[in-house]
Amino acid sequence: MDRISLLILKKITSSLSTDEAMELETWIGNNPARRNLIDRLTDPSALDEEYAGELRIRHERPARDMALRIRHMHRQHTRRRVFRVAAAIAATTVIGAAAWLYITGDSDSSGSATPPLAGAILSIDDIAPGKTGAVYKTANGDAVALGASDTAIMANILPIRHPDRCDANRPADNLCLEVARGHEFKIMLEDSTVVWLNSESTLSYPEVFRASERRVHVTGEAYFAVKPDDSRPFYVETDEQVVRVYGTAFNVRTYADDPCVCTTLEHGSIAISLAETPSGEVRLSPGHQARLNRQDSKLDMLVVDPQVITGWRNGRFVFQNQPLSVIMRDLARWYDFEYEFDDPDLQNIIFMGSIPRYSDFSVAKRILERSGGIELKASGSKIIITTCSK
Repeated sequence: MDRISLLILKKITSSLSTDEAMELETWIGNNPARRNLIDRLTDPSALDEEYAGELRIRHERPARDMALRIRHMHRQHTRRRVFRVAAAIAATTVIGAAAWLYITGDSDSSGSATPPLAGAILSIDDIAPGKTGAVYKTANGDAVALGASDTAIMANILPIRHPDRCDANRPADNLCLEVARGHEFKIMLEDSTVVWLNSESTLSYPEVFRASERRVHVTGEAYFAVKPDDSRPFYVETDEQVVRVYGTAFNVRTYADDPCVCTTLEHGSIAISLAETPSGEVRLSPGHQARLNRQDSKLDMLVVDPQVITGWRNGRFVFQNQPLSVIMRDLARWYDFEYEFDDPDLQNIIFMGSIPRYSDFSVAKRILERSGGIELKASGSKIIITTCSK
């Protein structure tokens, strides 16, 4: 990704650091064309009339996040600020065109996704964003549906056992939180560690952590803010690797249809070992990503911007040189629809930019179509991606 393009994108999404802001100002200098470009991208009044209607886009907040504690379960109402979001600098390898788009919203309203019925006729205008929700499963097989509209959750759903009083020889019962397509969820564990789960993800954890360690298993994608505890190290397991946590915040992406398992450290410290060779650890520093290739088990270290990787947790999709195939998979999980490419080559189009996560899918469709020379059309129960006919 071009450095200046990244700085502009971060300015539009209000994520520039002080040093980055100075770097961008140095690039702008006394160049009026560059200054005008920045002003247009950050000033809604400068939008073309063609996009004026988009100023009324409704952003969905994750209405209410449900925090589950072992001692008691209660609802938390959270509000996320409305992001000024840009779909900026869309570059394509196939079409070779680039466009600058900027879309913002000024209202905040609640809503929920209604997944299309199998075989039903799909209308793009009716595809709403995902919502807060999960299914909580106890060790004895009981299942409880959790969502933002719940009025109460019984405290006795979770059997409470304090680690100081539990039998060390008795294994703790495993619990499971399942987040389906079109949903997201946040949970607080008994040690005050907080986990955000993205769509199509699961978190398995004991009803109470052992006195010597804390260990969970995750599939899909999750963001962890781990409570430091030197006496009880925290481990996050996937099918391919184990992450040892030293009190930190990081993101794990381990979707089965992704070629790699990606672990991105935002701050703190973690160490990664492969499940098949647990003796060797690789330590990560903030701003780095460990990318484990599923095919050859090769572990690569990359320098990344964590805010790009964790944008989903902050109300937006942020794509940094991502192929359309990956983008559509992420959008389909969140908006819960099926799709196919009319031409396989379209999967290789590279996009860079940001899409508001809590707006209707029609907004994402408009951004992609304006940026990449493609069209998204509803056909039966699917969305078909085709080359733009104009």
